[in-house]
Amino acid sequence: MSKVMRRQMIEELKGQLQESRNFVLFDYGRITAEEASELRKDLRESGQRMNVLKNSIATRAFDQIGVKSFTESMKEMNAVAYGPDPVALAKILTEFQKKTKKSGVRAAIIEGKPMPVEQLQPLADLPSREGLLGMLLGALQGVTTKFVSTLNEVPRKFVGTLEAMKEKQEG
Repeated sequence: MSKVMRRQMIEELKGQLQESRNFVLFDYGRITAEEASELRKDLRESGQRMNVLKNSIATRAFDQIGVKSFTESMKEMNAVAYGPDPVALAKILTEFQKKTKKSGVRAAIIEGKPMPVEQLQPLADLPSREGLLGMLLGALQGVTTKFVSTLNEVPRKFVGTLEAMKEKQEG
């Protein structure tokens, strides 16, 4: 492979990876074409992407974007899944690993920081971003509802007291 072609491949890979801060490097060697196609489809549906890597090119591309912790994990056949949602990445890859029992995660970088592979499963167990936002909204809505009912309680008690005094004076 010529140096020009190699540089072009590095620049292309770097351009694809540069926008993301979440990467999961996994073993691609024993995955069949059908399984790879299914994994790509699942990742694409959730807004994530996947690239099969040539180790020498990937190592240089990762170095250029500031991801140096993958260097020691680059052996045999690798692929990288990346995208904006780390929870979706973790869910899809752990589910795929459970289903096929072929692909092992080698390294992960979540929000720009290296993450131990063992912590990928707890991340996958979290609700999705939309689910977490819904839970937060529910909690905030509950607080405001209680606050409004508390504010409403003072005038209601005052009116009730006035009515009781009125009935006492009439009766």
